[in-house]
Amino acid sequence: MANTLKHKRPRTTQTKVADMTTDELQTMMETLIDRKIAEWIGDPDAGLELRTEIIASIERQRREYATGKRGKSLDDVAQRLELD
Repeated sequence: MANTLKHKRPRTTQTKVADMTTDELQTMMETLIDRKIAEWIGDPDAGLELRTEIIASIERQRREYATGKRGKSLDDVAQRLELD
């Protein structure tokens, strides 16, 4: 039995493009394009500082989230924006 295991091909997690659905291929290409654009352009916000009130808001949201408080539900937001 050990002899037969030596001849098995190793499993890979690689997917062949020919095995992808159109949606999977499109998602992969969008991801690659986004990465390349980010490499070429860089981060447009690099070097900028956050305003004090923004930092305070982020810290407040983190504290609230840590205690279990969550924001509005997607359904509530969709209804308010009349997207439902």
